[in-house]
Amino acid sequence: MSSPQLDRLLAASRLVGIDIGARGGFSDDLAPVGAAVEAIGFEPDQTECARLNESAKTDTLGYRALRYVPTAVGRAAEQRTLNLYRKRGCSSLLEGNTEFAKQFARDHWFILDEQIPLTTERLDDAATRFAFTDAAFMKIDIQGAELEAMQSAPKLVGESLLCIRSEVEFAPLYIDQPLFADIDAELRGKGFMLVGFPELHSWRRGSEAKPDRWSGGSTPLSEPEVIHGDALYFRRPDLLEVDTQAGQDRAINHALLSFVYGRLDLCASVLSRPQVAARIRDLSGGDAQTLIADLGRLHVSRQRRRMGRSAFKQLREYLRVVWR
Repeated sequence: MSSPQLDRLLAASRLVGIDIGARGGFSDDLAPVGAAVEAIGFEPDQTECARLNESAKTDTLGYRALRYVPTAVGRAAEQRTLNLYRKRGCSSLLEGNTEFAKQFARDHWFILDEQIPLTTERLDDAATRFAFTDAAFMKIDIQGAELEAMQSAPKLVGESLLCIRSEVEFAPLYIDQPLFADIDAELRGKGFMLVGFPELHSWRRGSEAKPDRWSGGSTPLSEPEVIHGDALYFRRPDLLEVDTQAGQDRAINHALLSFVYGRLDLCASVLSRPQVAARIRDLSGGDAQTLIADLGRLHVSRQRRRMGRSAFKQLREYLRVVWR
């Protein structure tokens, strides 16, 4: 299912998105509006970054443009140490909290295999050096160092970004790390609002088993505790200035990002503003209300496909438990 008006709008728009922590490839979150997206992934490993850029020459993953930059962001331009843990996805600039992880049978995740020296730079400096000072979207997943990266970018976070998907922890996986409440306070102070949690991960004490899996012992099934996840923030729509063409284009990007994450009411409220609706007509040749209806149909179609896959997965896990 497609929308000719949306296709025209995407062709006439430009949305810069960054993915900090893009090892393995750029996030697919923006795929529904990929024709408008200039995607930039962060990969500090020079060899991996070169490999990804070589791959992007022939496959942009559906984005208008795709490139990777070889940098690590942090609180300042300084020498740091990257801790490579046995579970590579937990590797971090911070020290793993093995005593906490042990309570959930995950201390082996934080066995230190290697320490790699690297140089970090402020996110605002990286934005200038790699030419993405006008980025509208950021996904960031750097294992506990998200807040320091955000605080190193008062211009990018405070003025440019419209949507942020950040990994957050509700419990201390790393020593002295900021938690969700700290990131929430920082972003609310910069004009963002929390709209939801695209991912939440819960752990059970004494077992690495997933919440819906049988673990044996005296508590074979148990409701878990939420430990970490991803939080989704949008710039408050009342802060969007739409008196200029540049402001109207930013508002359109805000609406496109709202559509990507299924916030159709937020999307419609922005597109319905008279100045934005007039800009929509100029760019797409159609009216805003028709576009809103098209986006609604596309979202419903997407949700039906997701629900079908989810129902099958839930049934499979239920049968696995029942048939034990």
